[in-house]
Amino acid sequence: MKHLPATDRNWLMNVTGQTNRRHFLATTSAGLGGLLLPGGLRAAPNQPPADNPLASLNLAWTDSIRWAHVVDVTQAAGVNVMEKIAHAQTQLAAQGGGVIYFPPGDYQLTETIRLKDGMVLRGADPAVSRAQDEKFAPPSRLVFPKYVFSDQGDGTPLNTAFMGIELEDPAKASNCGVVNLDLDHGHIFFEEAAEHVCGRNRLVVGCRLRNAALPNREVPDLKIGQKPWQRYTATWDRAAIQVFSAGNALIASNGLPRSGEDNFTMNGCVLLDRAKKPVTVDGVVFDFDNRAGIYLNHYGIGGAGGGGPDGTPETHPHGFRKGLVIRDNYVFNTGRCAIGFCGDGVECRHNVIRFAKDVWRPTVTGRHLSHGASTNDNRAIEMRGWRWIVAGNDYEVHRNKCYDRVYYINDGEGLMHEDHVNSTVKDSVLTNNRGNAYVSIYFVAGIDGLRVEGNEIRLPDSASGEPAIHVTANRVSGAFPCRNVRILNNTVSGRGILLNGSPAENNAIQGNKAIGPTPQKIRNQAQALVENNEGFEVDTAPWEPRRKM
Repeated sequence: MKHLPATDRNWLMNVTGQTNRRHFLATTSAGLGGLLLPGGLRAAPNQPPADNPLASLNLAWTDSIRWAHVVDVTQAAGVNVMEKIAHAQTQLAAQGGGVIYFPPGDYQLTETIRLKDGMVLRGADPAVSRAQDEKFAPPSRLVFPKYVFSDQGDGTPLNTAFMGIELEDPAKASNCGVVNLDLDHGHIFFEEAAEHVCGRNRLVVGCRLRNAALPNREVPDLKIGQKPWQRYTATWDRAAIQVFSAGNALIASNGLPRSGEDNFTMNGCVLLDRAKKPVTVDGVVFDFDNRAGIYLNHYGIGGAGGGGPDGTPETHPHGFRKGLVIRDNYVFNTGRCAIGFCGDGVECRHNVIRFAKDVWRPTVTGRHLSHGASTNDNRAIEMRGWRWIVAGNDYEVHRNKCYDRVYYINDGEGLMHEDHVNSTVKDSVLTNNRGNAYVSIYFVAGIDGLRVEGNEIRLPDSASGEPAIHVTANRVSGAFPCRNVRILNNTVSGRGILLNGSPAENNAIQGNKAIGPTPQKIRNQAQALVENNEGFEVDTAPWEPRRKM
């Protein structure tokens, strides 16, 4: 393979240089394994920790949290846990913020916890700190109320469950977080206020969440004849861990393992068929793992459905916030997006994502029957914004089966930046990721700077007709530039590599290797330099896009 020209080397250094200079992002896939347990900083027995557990990450903004101001919740005033948390927050707020510490044990919660400005909830260090490990289980456990389903009358009210950790004043709350806690039937939602106003310096680190799905507030829809007791999981608007931040956020080393032991099945559910006629369906499941996993500033920016205009820092400034990091998390899903983000320079590294196979999904909305053109948004990582770095992630994505149990629902992407409510692609990096579903830079209105390097994408035989690496700056007609794209040293099986866009400039497809049945195709529709690839044939015929249904 030829050396890249100096202009390319300079561009790559500009994109990755800042990251490489940061010690905490120069680690391997071992991730944060030992960083949450810094040697010599453990507290003495019965003494709450007062250190910054993230000090070795060299994130200066985490020093703004008042780690040394600590209240042991078991020693706070109050006759129950909720009262103790309230008194501890009042005490710490008078000191400008601090940490409420939960020693090992189970804590029965009866309401959503609402954090004040400057407040962090912290549990004891877990014995196993890698979220991917089956033994990962923080010893400080918050137990929120379980939803008890009833198909009688109006059903069990939603306000009896579906609680979690939220913010008292989303517009102002900064230096807030949750560290080393195990949540059962609880979610984490660090909100924003109107006009996307919110605080900054927010973190969720070292936590485990099970049974964290939220309910869809549009179900039941009595106007279409649904039973008052029907329930369904929230669709695309809520995640188990969802954080908005005006700048600086860390979501790291959290585990969202398989749960679902409290799923409940509903018979006699009313849904609309494709003719919008009501039908009755048995076996509809409220599935606690059919939920988005992690959202960080997951905004829609720009026009919907590829219609433009695309988001920019001028039109959608909230969509281009900086200092956002998602890393070393484990996410198990039966459906929906595992990780989604939006920003400028977001770092998404070393996450492990697993989807269940062949899940029957009779509805994806709770109101309509599913079919082959439906989507449950099953995808590993959804990228929005500019200058993102997606590196070292390991994912396995599977589509759900629709109502007829024959066809699969139309989704199943691996790493996806699509034009829908998004921006163009600018100075972004996909490197050293490993997965079974395609890389999809899909119909964006322009690409200026993209490196796709060292990824291993192995599509199963049952995959759709998409190439393993699909990069298109094309809406069928019009000028959508494709510049400074490098597709280098990837290993792919399935349907090859596609690069498309015009006007095209300074693009290259080099050093890639095809495995499995060969030759695979390299579709070069962007005047790329194509050389030193193994197991491919080059196809320069005009490309006809397969539109998503």
